[in-house]
Amino acid sequence: MNTSESREKYYIGKMSTKGRILVLRRVRAGDQDLLVRAYGPVGVMDLLVRDGLLNTSAFFGVFEPFNVVEVDLSQRGEVAVPNDVMRVERLSYLCADFDRFRWMCWVARFVLRNVRFYDERLFELFLSYLTVKGRREEVYRIKLKLEYLEASGLRPRFLGAESLRGRVKVKLSDGSVSPEGDLEVKAQVLRIIRRLYETRRVGRVILSPELAKGAEQLLDRFIEYHSR
Repeated sequence: MNTSESREKYYIGKMSTKGRILVLRRVRAGDQDLLVRAYGPVGVMDLLVRDGLLNTSAFFGVFEPFNVVEVDLSQRGEVAVPNDVMRVERLSYLCADFDRFRWMCWVARFVLRNVRFYDERLFELFLSYLTVKGRREEVYRIKLKLEYLEASGLRPRFLGAESLRGRVKVKLSDGSVSPEGDLEVKAQVLRIIRRLYETRRVGRVILSPELAKGAEQLLDRFIEYHSR
């Protein structure tokens, strides 16, 4: 067993039997059960919900995507099994229209794709963005990625770069601007990322499709590099 595997099993074994989880995805597991992926005390985790599809079960309708569930868990191998539910915050009810549903699905996919550990700040961050109501999704996507990097201790160094012109190269290892960088971008892209990083009025920022795409591509590459 390698070090990362043994560390993961250690933390699973020491997991608290109670905690909050954010449901990210669920699929059928046979005729009666549900297999749920959630973000909780050990990061992204799998739960087997016995009789979760039966309307006679106490768990029916509880483990829907985007719900926040305070739950008592038992660990069985690599899968957790809920014993009891103390409280449910039904954020799934916020999917009143397709645009809101699409946005919440994007946040859930972001967590599944990139997050490798549990942190209370990240948990609250994802909850706050699930409930965001804004028309410019691309701006909120960029802001979420920046706040995720900040909370994860991965603040890219280009956020402190000034007086940049033309095209520059960025190193994915630390986000610094360098002639030996891995990715070439427009300096304007870095300026707009910095502006979004510093502002609290995200909904007032308007980006051209080109700038938004460039900013997202850079942040995606940076996050992907540090998620390997």
